[in-house]
Amino acid sequence: MIFPKKIRYFFRFFSAIFKKQSKNILIGLILGVISYFSFPFIYKLVPKPKPKIKIGIVGQYNVNEIPDEILKEISLGLVSISENGEVLSALAESWKIENEGKTYIFKIKPQSFVWHDNQDLVPTDINYNFKDVEYKIDGWDIIFNLKEPYSPFLSVVSKPVFKKGLVGVGEYKVSKIEKRGQIIKSIHLNPVDKTNKNLPLKVYRFYSTENDLKIAFNLGEINYIENLFSTDDIFTGKDTEIEKVIRRDAYLALIFNNSKPFLETKSFRQSLAYAIPKEKGELRAISPIHPDSWAYYPDVKPYLQDTQRALTLLKNDESDFSTVNIVISTFPQYEKIAKTIKEAWEKVGIKSEVQITLFPPDDFDVFLVARETVLEPDQYYFWHSTQTGNIGNFKNPRIDKLLEDGRKTIDLEERKDIYFDFQRFLSEEVPAIFLSHPVAYTVTRNSIFQNNQ
Repeated sequence: MIFPKKIRYFFRFFSAIFKKQSKNILIGLILGVISYFSFPFIYKLVPKPKPKIKIGIVGQYNVNEIPDEILKEISLGLVSISENGEVLSALAESWKIENEGKTYIFKIKPQSFVWHDNQDLVPTDINYNFKDVEYKIDGWDIIFNLKEPYSPFLSVVSKPVFKKGLVGVGEYKVSKIEKRGQIIKSIHLNPVDKTNKNLPLKVYRFYSTENDLKIAFNLGEINYIENLFSTDDIFTGKDTEIEKVIRRDAYLALIFNNSKPFLETKSFRQSLAYAIPKEKGELRAISPIHPDSWAYYPDVKPYLQDTQRALTLLKNDESDFSTVNIVISTFPQYEKIAKTIKEAWEKVGIKSEVQITLFPPDDFDVFLVARETVLEPDQYYFWHSTQTGNIGNFKNPRIDKLLEDGRKTIDLEERKDIYFDFQRFLSEEVPAIFLSHPVAYTVTRNSIFQNNQ
């Protein structure tokens, strides 16, 4: 038979090869077994590339306007602010306030910090270039003399300091900045401590619009986005995670233009507040002060929707609101909420219309807008009658006085009482209706730790 003959042929063939190459075959088998069992250990010893996070941000910035979230990666301020607004040491190991709140003295610990250019940090390196503030160095003490007491000053000096070229003292240093003209395209950060496995490489890339940001994510230019207000048009897959986040550091509010004659009456503003529905639970915002701040007061008047109460206030008011037509100005992303407000007001007999704008209006009746907040409770810029940030033209001597006192008072408990009163009286006057904390999304591609470009 042909088949057995072929078997005998191959048997003799391989036997001959084995006799001739037995030594090499045996060595190969031994090396193969050793490689198989030692591979996991060898793999651990092979240097691996640093993971890289590519973060997308909406906004156009030059070198002097880089977002704080990036600056804090690169350097430190004299102090830092904790998650609940507590002041902590940073570059300064200690500080004291003298001269009734007009003198701030910060002590730097010698040889405690090194700049990214390997030079030791000394007090003369730190200069915030404040106007109308006397600044001097006494040994390792940095002294600021203010003309007037200013209690938020510690929050101001939490801003990171730098040497020329964005040289800082933080965990990350700038390795490259790409620009288009004066506008930054990307910032590349490397960990100062190369051995720290918990610090990946970071690249921040900037885009003009949220839509451009989404396209960049879909194309793989970025793999991490925070504070995305809509996940529409994001390509999702098994390697993509989307986390819903409540922005406690921002609030959505309906701001009244208090200079409009029909909005000057407090009871009318209160009736409008009672007429509209509000969010519940963690989503609800009731104050312009950050809910995690030590100065936050949770027991202000909430103005829960009460249609009957709204109708009663309107009935008791002697003014004629039958001819009033309130224009609700807002941005496209809040159009749905604006229409809900319009419908609620129509149920109590108040006419209104929604007007969509791409830019903050110079003039408006009511403006539905989101504002960011910080842990420092100072609200002077937004609600004091003399300030440009007071876009609703709200004027109230009691509120002005509380805001002025809040800036001048150094004692924390006294300041807390002042801001509690500020929130109570602001709620009573209703210059704005605080609605909710915006919902945002964090989008992550799980290949986030790939070392791609």
